[in-house]
Amino acid sequence: MMRIALVGATGPVAGRALEQVVQSGAQAVALVRHPEKLPEPLRSRVQVEQGTLEDGAFVVRATRGADALLWLTPTTYGVQDFRAYTLDLARNAARALQENRIPRVVFVSSHGADRPDLGQVTFAGEVEKLLEAAAPHTVSLRCAGFMENLLASVDTLKGGQLFTLLPPDKQYPLVATRDVGDVAARWLLDASWSGHHVRGVHGPQDLSANELADILGRVLGGPLRCQRVPAETLRHNFMMRGMSPSVAEAYAQMFRGFGQPDYRPSEPRTAETTTPTTLEAFARERLAPRIRATSSRPGP
Repeated sequence: MMRIALVGATGPVAGRALEQVVQSGAQAVALVRHPEKLPEPLRSRVQVEQGTLEDGAFVVRATRGADALLWLTPTTYGVQDFRAYTLDLARNAARALQENRIPRVVFVSSHGADRPDLGQVTFAGEVEKLLEAAAPHTVSLRCAGFMENLLASVDTLKGGQLFTLLPPDKQYPLVATRDVGDVAARWLLDASWSGHHVRGVHGPQDLSANELADILGRVLGGPLRCQRVPAETLRHNFMMRGMSPSVAEAYAQMFRGFGQPDYRPSEPRTAETTTPTTLEAFARERLAPRIRATSSRPGP
């Protein structure tokens, strides 16, 4: 029986991959900080290892005997040096891969990871190299932007506005996290591939912010006005909410780079990189219910 270790299993991508691994009959090991956040039906069917990825000894111990590892960098906002934090975690992964002789690792990366000056996306490219040096067989999933990021904009969407940090008429790929989890699970469960691979995970189609506003407006039942926000405004707002200057600057740098006229993901869209969940389906299933729930809450 395959033994597959997954980090970030309480999040949407690894959580979806965990579901698929369990359903396949493989033995799943979930490395989590807060086991109580695992859905109860899954918690009883996986080996839960509680600890932090900052603890290299924990990562080694928890992944012992694994045939494959799903790695991603957890979302964090308070670290003083975002790059150093990301690479320190990756070195813990590399140590576990080497000491436990884990043959395969699937890394959730980002489009643009091969480019300089894109903040945490560039850091992801450095993680790719560390993992490739530590394991004989690796795949870096260079994902599109997540549709789930729209869930943070419920209040502004309800008010008829869609704010974007990118040129409103330039198309970018957009993907649902469940599709990323499904792709990751397929690689984790397949013991036949070898070598080092980079794969795009692009969602069903590239969309501009203007097109996105049109689709969301149809689903949500009212027009949306699209407005671009400078990356510096994002940086300021993030810091006002408690994000460290290092993390805030990394996000701003990413959007500044993505917004350049000549930026395009290096990985071409193909049938293999195209995933099924459309923005319209995501909006109907996830976004519209969230907006309805906030609209039905009683006032103060």
